[in-house]
Amino acid sequence: MITIPKKVEYSVLLISNLAQNPDKTTSLREVSKKTALPYRFLGQLASYLKQGGVLESKEGVGGGYRLKAGWRDKSFYDLLVILEEDKHLVTCLNPNGKCVRMGKCSMQKIWGDLEKTFIRELQALKLSSV
Repeated sequence: MITIPKKVEYSVLLISNLAQNPDKTTSLREVSKKTALPYRFLGQLASYLKQGGVLESKEGVGGGYRLKAGWRDKSFYDLLVILEEDKHLVTCLNPNGKCVRMGKCSMQKIWGDLEKTFIRELQALKLSSV
């Protein structure tokens, strides 16, 4: 079965936590204590999510993170792209992939169809559903 990377799982938990108080700026230490997620890893994820337009930050006393306007329009597929986890299901679908059966495998079309369906579903599922 396909597994969800920790980067994605923890990012969803971070977004979900911040969505509980969308107008409040929350420190990552507070999120870490509340969710039992590693503080340093949350910092790395917050950096990705800020660059990807999901979070905004405030420095100084009372600083922290909150969800950026428009975050609800982002999809789970957008999240994978932001976190650089938008990988192909199998090697033969990656244009740079090296597969010894390339060009003579009857499964490539099936894998391609499955991947397209999977991506469509992830694009339809909005982060606001967390």
